[in-house]
Amino acid sequence: MPRSITIADDRISITFDAATGGIVAVSQEGVGPWLRSPAGGSLFVFEVPRHGDRTVVVETAAQTLSAGTVSPDGRTAQLTWDGLATSTGERLGGRIEVRAAVDDGALELTLRFAIPDADVEAVRFPAVRGISPAHGGLEYRGVDYSTGTRVRLLPVFDNNSPYWGTTFPDHASGNLRPEVIANPTSPFVVLAGDEAGLTVLAAAPTLEFIGWRTSLEPGYLDSLSRTTSADATVTFEAIHFPTPSAHERELPAMRVAPYRGEWTAGTDVYRATQGPTRRSRATWLDEPRSWLQVQLMSTEGEPRYDFDALVDIIEECAATGIGAIQITGWNEGGQDGLVPVHRPAQKLGGLAGLRRALERARELDVKTVLYVKYVWVEKPGPYWAEFEASVARDPNGQPYAQPGPVYHSSRKRYGISTPWYVPLCFGVEAVRDRFAREVAELHSWGADGVLADESLYHGRSLMCFAEDHGHAPGASSFLWDGQFVEDLRRAIGEGADEFVIAAEGAYDEQFEHYDVSYFRSFSANHVPLGRMLRPDARIVTALIGSDDRNMVNQSLLYGYALSFEPFNFKGRPGDMPATVAYGTAVDALRTELAEWLWNGSLTTGDDIDARVVDGGGDLRTAVWRNAAGTSCLVVANYAEEACTVAVTGLAEAVQVHRPDGAAASAPASGIMLPARSVVVVK
Repeated sequence: MPRSITIADDRISITFDAATGGIVAVSQEGVGPWLRSPAGGSLFVFEVPRHGDRTVVVETAAQTLSAGTVSPDGRTAQLTWDGLATSTGERLGGRIEVRAAVDDGALELTLRFAIPDADVEAVRFPAVRGISPAHGGLEYRGVDYSTGTRVRLLPVFDNNSPYWGTTFPDHASGNLRPEVIANPTSPFVVLAGDEAGLTVLAAAPTLEFIGWRTSLEPGYLDSLSRTTSADATVTFEAIHFPTPSAHERELPAMRVAPYRGEWTAGTDVYRATQGPTRRSRATWLDEPRSWLQVQLMSTEGEPRYDFDALVDIIEECAATGIGAIQITGWNEGGQDGLVPVHRPAQKLGGLAGLRRALERARELDVKTVLYVKYVWVEKPGPYWAEFEASVARDPNGQPYAQPGPVYHSSRKRYGISTPWYVPLCFGVEAVRDRFAREVAELHSWGADGVLADESLYHGRSLMCFAEDHGHAPGASSFLWDGQFVEDLRRAIGEGADEFVIAAEGAYDEQFEHYDVSYFRSFSANHVPLGRMLRPDARIVTALIGSDDRNMVNQSLLYGYALSFEPFNFKGRPGDMPATVAYGTAVDALRTELAEWLWNGSLTTGDDIDARVVDGGGDLRTAVWRNAAGTSCLVVANYAEEACTVAVTGLAEAVQVHRPDGAAASAPASGIMLPARSVVVVK
């Protein structure tokens, strides 16, 4: 019998141990090997609690491969294991089958199992030990809240593990913060080397929950600096959670795809799996409009602004060029209070007062978006009895729960008086219908849209184990996110296409349903991966600084609409005059160049860039292309001092567009940027 089984094409080669079936080598054309694999290799780990011990596993290196065949073209292997050995030496009846196929330079893996003798709590697949680039470092790159994430793996390892419950340092997606996990926790992971890498993702879009984990073996060399030894390697695992009754199951197919170049090239394989981004028929989204978000009342019940004051704020928006307003805390209970039901607060002026404000906004062409929150039911709260039967439940039949939001008061800040938030199961059709009828009513009042807060996650409910919700116990909590949005449109009926349904932090496939995504990106290290993955999405970001020039610059760079939010959205436009003035000037420039900067696409790889040639600039650049295929370069200087830059990839003489004046010609080799400023170069 051969000692190994190999499948390959002209870009990638995968070798399996013929005795165990584990992967022992991954080689990429022109890059070299990626593994220093331990004996027997690795491919899967099944977590199978036995006799009160919940650490029992079935892992590849301890198995004996029953059959392994390779197709005549050498690109597909079929691997089978009959009878399984656990980590405690027990033998289990059952079968595991893996199909491994190389296609177009990528490895696709499917796994089917039938293990009648044990309950399978989780499957780590693929689980690959011994990852180590032939030279250079290694990083984990993913996406979270439309921002690119970066985790160092080698030669420095960024640990986020609960050390008391792990053997090696590890980094798990969403680890220790299950209340903010989306699905999958990142839609892909790039294991990025210095000049090449591997991308791991589901082969086709899935709403099944998938977690990602990396761990360091044999551990730190120096735990203070988190440095690793020369022989250190990384284990990578994709973690699946079959439903508890599933003694037989086929997991979502997984893909491992190599790439060459910058880590962003590792996202190409994911882009190919995406459906089209939803584009709303609401015409006001076709033009650059800045927003204001204002909180009328919080859960503490203070009437910061009543609906008469809201009319004044809407008039102020119109006077300062702000074209849309997100109205938060308009409901009984204030922002995030008494969820999930939204009724106009009587102490603010009731429905009549709100409708007067919405009517005034229509007269002034200021679009109104009402903030709503449907993920939770508050306990204790007046709606608990109505929704208790529809909350998501854990395997013990208990509701998932977490502390509610923190607002203003010291008792809330320290968690003394926070109510519990219990996530609802959107698999209950009656719940979706209930919310759809409410949004249809909001539409009838004259609002131009709603913004669903916290739409990207379901708190600690990653799966719902209720037996009376109309779905299989253990179903992914994310299966109905898209259906929820479409139910809202169905209930609205006529006019639904012009009614904007926005989301906070729209995630992955949610971009195919929501019209707008709102998030917060105020970081000097913000990586606009959400924009890179969805070049045509409408995305709005928050500005909270009184002279927030660099956030305005960031918004122009990456095509984000501006949401002015003085005092953490407790203020009004006059509370941040400098930010509003600069923002509206930049939006005027964006309107002038809308075919690039609003209706074009952010691109990479055009060899168009800028560098500082004089002064101490801190540059950010972005290349935008219009429908005709011509490009322009946005250059922002985040520094507190002016600089001169040279632009490459365009003509020797260029047109320079600034927010504070008409375009002027300039040599590409010497364009002046003041401190905290932005220009567009064509």
